[in-house]
Amino acid sequence: MKIFVPLLLFSFSTAVYTQHITVLDSISQEPIPFVHIYDGNKGVISSSLGAFYWQSNAADSISFSCMGYGTKKIGVDQLKDTLFLIPKAWTLAPIVVSNRTLAAKEIMARALENTEKNMGFGLYSSEVYVVTKNKSVIQKMNIEIKKSTILELDQTFVDEIIQEIPRNQKSNYYVQSMWLRDSGGLKNHKLEVTKAASLQDSLAVANYTSMEETIQGVLKERVKNDSYFTVKSGPLISVKIDNDNAKEADSTTQDSLGITSEAYANKQLGVLKRKVNSLLFKEKKWALPFLDKPNKYKLTNEGVVYDQRVPTYKLRFTSKKKKDYSGYILVDVVDFGIHKISYQNNKHAIRIKLFGLFFEERLDKRTYVFIKNQLDKYTLYNMSENYTRKMGIKRPFKIIEKNKFVKGRNRQNILSMDINYSGISSTKRDIYFNSFKTISKRTFDAFKATHTVTPTDYYSLDEIGEIMPGLPIQ
Repeated sequence: MKIFVPLLLFSFSTAVYTQHITVLDSISQEPIPFVHIYDGNKGVISSSLGAFYWQSNAADSISFSCMGYGTKKIGVDQLKDTLFLIPKAWTLAPIVVSNRTLAAKEIMARALENTEKNMGFGLYSSEVYVVTKNKSVIQKMNIEIKKSTILELDQTFVDEIIQEIPRNQKSNYYVQSMWLRDSGGLKNHKLEVTKAASLQDSLAVANYTSMEETIQGVLKERVKNDSYFTVKSGPLISVKIDNDNAKEADSTTQDSLGITSEAYANKQLGVLKRKVNSLLFKEKKWALPFLDKPNKYKLTNEGVVYDQRVPTYKLRFTSKKKKDYSGYILVDVVDFGIHKISYQNNKHAIRIKLFGLFFEERLDKRTYVFIKNQLDKYTLYNMSENYTRKMGIKRPFKIIEKNKFVKGRNRQNILSMDINYSGISSTKRDIYFNSFKTISKRTFDAFKATHTVTPTDYYSLDEIGEIMPGLPIQ
């Protein structure tokens, strides 16, 4: 109750004082994406639909800025559900249409030269939202029972279980955190997960619960608590597995999956540091291979295109050996800041085919979108990526129950089978940043993350939207 009451009061106050606002183009009446809202202390970015949530604070005025639009400053008492920005008249036409065409290598060189000046390196705190959507499709699943000493686990039982398994499965996860980070390195990072949710399919959950209870009932009756299992697959694979039925988890520190809130936060931090920091930067320099060593890639200037109403050079690149990456980069024609990076693997990143096992993984697409913050520096607003994985198994498997406490014969039960399985899965991950704030090293050191959150199951996207109002759900 001591925790629940203040949490309830905080939720109520947020509901009362949080305002949903949409920013529109004053001429076209269309939503303006990635508008930067700044109150002198904290910066918020509107979604791709021009919407953002604003919570009342002590600020007297708020400024709105977006590349391609004039800056607008209003008092907090003038905030309405809909606000308008006036498009800026560009004076860059002579530069864009001049007969001086910059070569792709020259544009790239200027972008790299201006990286440290353009990018917002340093210590920041920000809200971060991670949306992960997994989808898997079973293409083939055949299990042939060769031998079973457990009468219930015969071919008929296995066939019935296989028929119950959904051929198409989805799992969605949503996480909101506060991240204090060094935007150019890996040394100073702290993360506190504030909200976490998983979107569940009620029918699929019911099917799996029923199957699990049925199988657990059989094993509980036939398998001893102090047994362990040996899984063998041909002469090369042998794994020992303890019988978890004899163990109990501490429900006060673990969720239903057995992960602690601290371990969950560390897992989220690991994903963010890998996707946002180590892939992008190393000591305030680009770490992406086509930016770190552009001479190994073929570069083409495809001319000027407009991104968020801003003229940019579109540089197309591909590996000269056609085995690494290909994609494009959008570079501002004035300050040579990088607006967007989009690329994919030319071939699979991982491919294993050995002894009846097959696994292949490919990066279909990864995109980084940068916006300018209140310091007129480019900062990452969104990273999105799509992976595809193919996998297959065509091998014999033998599961043997052993028990060292039973007198006489060590082996208790055996289940021998041939498995022929193939499937394909995909992962779509989106990372969004908001509420940008520059911080000092002293503020960073003083911050103590508390870990109390593990994912809560929900069965409706509307429910998740209510607990995370700032989540940019598309």
